[in-house]
Amino acid sequence: MIVKDEEELLPRSLTSVAGIASEIIVVDTGSTDRSVAIARDFGASVYAHEWEDDFSKARNQALDAASGDWILVLDADEELAPECLPLLSESLCRSDAFAYALHFVNYYGQLTEYLSFTDSCCRLFRNLPDLRYSGKIHEDIVPSLLKRHLTPIPSRITIRHYGYLENRVRQKRKPQRNAALLAKAIAETPGDSRLQYALGTEYIQAGQYSEAMGMFLPLLKSLEPSCGFYPDLLLKTALLLRVQRSNDEALRLVKEGLRLFPDFTDLWDLLGDLCVGRNEYGLARKAYECSLLQTPRSGLYASQTGSGSFATAHRLGQLQEKLLNRAEALRSYRQALGSFPRYEPAWRRWLELTAAEGRWVELLYCLRSWQAELTPQQWTEAVRCLLRYNQLTLAKRIREWVPEPVLAGLNPLSLRLSQWLIRCKQGDKAGVLAELQGLNEPKEGTLDIELLRWALQFDLSAAKEDDRQELVRDESAAADERTFLTACTVFLEAACWDGLVRYLRQSVGALRHLPGLLRPPLLQLVVQAPDLALQAILSRCNRDRLSPQELCAYGLLCGALQRWKEADAALRQVQDRLPDWPLPRLILAQAYQSLAFEWLGQPLEKAEWLKLSLWLSA
Repeated sequence: MIVKDEEELLPRSLTSVAGIASEIIVVDTGSTDRSVAIARDFGASVYAHEWEDDFSKARNQALDAASGDWILVLDADEELAPECLPLLSESLCRSDAFAYALHFVNYYGQLTEYLSFTDSCCRLFRNLPDLRYSGKIHEDIVPSLLKRHLTPIPSRITIRHYGYLENRVRQKRKPQRNAALLAKAIAETPGDSRLQYALGTEYIQAGQYSEAMGMFLPLLKSLEPSCGFYPDLLLKTALLLRVQRSNDEALRLVKEGLRLFPDFTDLWDLLGDLCVGRNEYGLARKAYECSLLQTPRSGLYASQTGSGSFATAHRLGQLQEKLLNRAEALRSYRQALGSFPRYEPAWRRWLELTAAEGRWVELLYCLRSWQAELTPQQWTEAVRCLLRYNQLTLAKRIREWVPEPVLAGLNPLSLRLSQWLIRCKQGDKAGVLAELQGLNEPKEGTLDIELLRWALQFDLSAAKEDDRQELVRDESAAADERTFLTACTVFLEAACWDGLVRYLRQSVGALRHLPGLLRPPLLQLVVQAPDLALQAILSRCNRDRLSPQELCAYGLLCGALQRWKEADAALRQVQDRLPDWPLPRLILAQAYQSLAFEWLGQPLEKAEWLKLSLWLSA
């Protein structure tokens, strides 16, 4: 391992190998923090190295100091996945193996379990005197292996890499540092295509897309498809073309790529995305379905996590929603969660659609099936979703299913919050308010609890105008859209209808921010509110200032209130502005059907309008 100022991440990296490494070699290139002390605390042998803008020299100094039979190379921003320890031990016992290409999971952006891409790199090899790194940057051991006519064996031994996380990139200024080193290396060896590809990738990291295209396009023309990084080069070029809105050229390149690499799931996903952008929905569906059928060749592609699996199934679900195929969308979301229950984008859509359809047996069965894998946040969302649909008995039931380890990760007040919301919906608002006012402040307070206490006070306050004004005294906060919508959410979840109506009348931000109530996910809460609350919302709306989506929701709420002429006018206004959008026609058809049933003495329930509101978030 080579390090410089890595005191933040170094302990995690060294901990991951502390129990299996017979020796730890750390080459320090000039740390000014506690990196050297931390390494020695783990029993590492630390060697100083004067930095010469050459990663291979530092790597090879570490190799020179190593005495074990096998070498595992890690960086400080990496860790060995603990579940791979048995596989590692097994791999080291193979007499016919000399090197392994390990499986890398590279996290990027904000640290999220599924926001990553995978690739492979040779980091585990026998300690032989002629195996040494080459290349000043993006150094590689493989050329040394090839001289011995050896190739790394693909392995599922997993290394987790955190170097592309947003805060890490900003802190280390990696794109700028690497671009400078690569430019210097290219000047010394101008024909090295691997360095040119690496420089283009650094340009992408820095958001310099034109410069990246300037590196990638000549490489695509000059390299053979058998080149190891050609598939990734092709994918990145197609993505850049899409960013630059050259969609026809991107489509041509993707189709050529699939002819060469038919099992590359990321290319199938990109083909589907491009077809969606061209409104070619049938072709998009086929592309996503092809992605889900593939078994990519091990170690050949750098791939987005979930491509060909849960992320692709989620894409297919979104497409089915566009096509108004709710049953197919649900099936796709459930397929995604069957592969990875913690995938939040698919989870939220599946939960909302399943609840809106009233598929309570399916919802309970799936929660039981995924019970051990769901996060505390998902359990909280499941309970609150059931509360939104007034399924109080089911909400109480699944609160009892939360596993003990998950319960330990929840704030105790978060557990009580769902119970308080249930009691509010059952009419015991005064009792809940009394308990909230008895909490030990501010130690026991959380934002949700404070907002619920405020909403109940506002809802139950006396009719005196001064009392109510005191509860909306912070006019600057009321003028903020996020604050306004958060307050409305609490009123809706706690069934504080009188408080919501008064708040809409008195808040200085209501007129300006009220359209936010007509957008998902708040719209699903609004549709279930009593007529008094819906009328208060519609009375404050300026129809001429609403977006097409908000205007569509306005028409939907008018239909839920049986205000047919207003619904018709709003929905026809949307049709005039977006003639190709099918949803206004669908809602209008529902309005006509509801009117017909009303004439027959069989008015439809609000639940039918609630289902329609879900399409606005598709």
